[in-house]
Amino acid sequence: MISPKSFIGFTAVTAVIVIAAGVSVASRYGATSVVTDDARLFPALSGQLSDVTKVTVQDAEKTLTVKQQNGKWQLVSRQGYAASGEAIRDLLLGLSELRIRESKTKKPDRYTRLDVEDITTKKAKSKLLTVKGKDGSKLAEILVGKVNNEITGATNVGRYVRKPGDEQSWLVAGRLEVPDTVAKWVKPEFLSVLNKRVAKVTVIHPDGQTMMVSRAAAKGTKFKIENMPEGRIIEYQSDIDNMGDGLDKLELEDVKETGKVTLPKDKITGTEYVTTDGLIVDVELAELQDGNFWARFKARTADDASDDIKREAGAINAQTSKWIYQVPAHKYRYMSRKLSDVLKAFKDKKKGKK
Repeated sequence: MISPKSFIGFTAVTAVIVIAAGVSVASRYGATSVVTDDARLFPALSGQLSDVTKVTVQDAEKTLTVKQQNGKWQLVSRQGYAASGEAIRDLLLGLSELRIRESKTKKPDRYTRLDVEDITTKKAKSKLLTVKGKDGSKLAEILVGKVNNEITGATNVGRYVRKPGDEQSWLVAGRLEVPDTVAKWVKPEFLSVLNKRVAKVTVIHPDGQTMMVSRAAAKGTKFKIENMPEGRIIEYQSDIDNMGDGLDKLELEDVKETGKVTLPKDKITGTEYVTTDGLIVDVELAELQDGNFWARFKARTADDASDDIKREAGAINAQTSKWIYQVPAHKYRYMSRKLSDVLKAFKDKKKGKK
């Protein structure tokens, strides 16, 4: 049994170890680690949200700005493309709810450990978030750094942040997701023609190579090649079937006004989607030198299409006619298949010949 004297000694040693560990962790980030009273980082912002008219996010490579025009949010950096009100609302609410949990480093050479360095710093990973009101005044401005998932209290997540021009960095409690890509600022899905509606897909490549597929059975999920060359067989049926997924829940990765991105004429692939109910969507797409995939879309209808389908085509054109879209790589592949991508030579096992 431990004597009272030994127990007190053991407790004292333990306390010293715990304190030393705390000092070690704090010194790692150059922090004072002063626990605060959970004060809001921007005390007045919650009462000013209705006054916000402009939000800008900058990093070392780009600037994205959304602005309210006639009651609608638009992505200024993308020629007025409609921004998501939900994304803006979530950002502003998250920002207004941030509460200071601990003070951190004041040493500029340690900012990079928290990703709160100035965005002009070489290889900066921070994001500068600026919120402005109707009169152009700054309602909030903050350098947003790393996420901390070890916050205790009402929320279990936080961020390292620093106000520009202020040496002091902070650990704040609260969920703050900063949209740093075009896709995060807008509603990413801009077009959807479900696979089950697709009757036929025709792909014509710049060199004239053509691939035509159609649904094998009216209620089936498989497609067949209409212009199958002799002596060849399909290597993977899924490569044919997923051509019908090209326009199914299609999401953008970026978007620009028509004319801001040029598709080289000698690289354009033309793809036509025809549905069972008479909707036709024409796609022009190409891979650019930077490795990204861009596409234009235009809808029309068969002569015997219903009024509903004609209205659908009109709605698609209203959405897409002014814009050219950067699309995901897998969707580009679905919309630009070549026969050489999906076929292999037929081997006659009896004769051992191709």
